[in-house]
Amino acid sequence: MEVASLYKDPANWPVLSAETFPTENFRSIDRILAAVEELIPRGISVVTTTWGALGSPRGGTASICRIIHERFDIPTVVHLNIQGKTRGDIENILRSLHLDGLHNILALGGDPPAGRTDHVPAELRHRHATDLVAQIAAMNRGVWLDGDGTAGREGIETRFGVGVAGFPEVHPDDFVEADGVEASRERYLVHLKAKVDAGADYVVCQMIFDDRLYFDFVEAARSAGIEVPIVPGILPLDRWRQAERFIGPELRISMPEEIADRLRSAGSDEDQAGIAEQHMGAVVRRLLEAGVPGVHFYCMNRSGPTARVLELATA
Repeated sequence: MEVASLYKDPANWPVLSAETFPTENFRSIDRILAAVEELIPRGISVVTTTWGALGSPRGGTASICRIIHERFDIPTVVHLNIQGKTRGDIENILRSLHLDGLHNILALGGDPPAGRTDHVPAELRHRHATDLVAQIAAMNRGVWLDGDGTAGREGIETRFGVGVAGFPEVHPDDFVEADGVEASRERYLVHLKAKVDAGADYVVCQMIFDDRLYFDFVEAARSAGIEVPIVPGILPLDRWRQAERFIGPELRISMPEEIADRLRSAGSDEDQAGIAEQHMGAVVRRLLEAGVPGVHFYCMNRSGPTARVLELATA
């Protein structure tokens, strides 16, 4: 529960974390390790590793977390989603993580690979990330699965800390255009509060390009009774094309139109980098000045943009 403990105590704030993802086709992870090594002196103190990307699972998540933890002596967080897994599969994954000394989980619903539905029978799987959080919390109390796949068998008490995802612009599944943003957000926050009530220790947000979205989201979450630390997510980009694939209604991510226009019309890669880094540096600076519990950087296995944004934010 190292990461949950860091967020719980304001004396540790801001906790700066960086997200990595497994390489494709058994390619070397040297690039990931080099990026982590370069970011630690910049203040990164936690590294997370995804289970895949946009619904595509890749092996190596737990191994990458273990290698980073052992090599750099910093906490690492394993992303774990419910896609393609029975409750028993998840218990076995968690058992292995516990034995490997990996006690930090980001519990996610996840997405099935494009064009596919989850093949696991409904009666054997979790429906929502809330169910995954509840399973982990039960294991922390020493309650494991019975033979029929329901929680009820007495076992050792694990000590997982659990983070969950937050969506400042509303989760796509909860947004209904006819209802409007406010009503959609109220519906989404009911689901987020259920994850917190089930045992989540903190919330890590989807990427934002406008800090006002984060502050509005935190205010709404607090009004909904969500009291755990909420961490803003940042994509430290240096090219328009890095943000373009995320922005839009499908993922419910927006960028201020003024910045988007400037990036689209910039004449060179260098000009785009300067615009993007200056903007994101200012966003992060305002977040840090407001005393946020931390900042989560979607660094995409690259150190340069994150390092430059941090340098501008703390100058």
